[in-house]
Amino acid sequence: MGEAYIMNSDKTSVDDQMGADKLYREGLEFDTKTAQGVLTEDMPKKQTKATVEASLFSMAEERDY
Repeated sequence: MGEAYIMNSDKTSVDDQMGADKLYREGLEFDTKTAQGVLTEDMPKKQTKATVEASLFSMAEERDY
């Protein structure tokens, strides 16, 4: 984009392609597939705490504000 672009701006429109029709999409550099194996499997999860602790309910019931 140089002075010719600026000087000829009255002869073009916002609807002009301006080279957009020459763009192309390149192929992927890598695939996104994961190999199913031991490294991609989750460990079994054990819940160690209650989902909502009892102290949260007691704080919600306090009305000493």
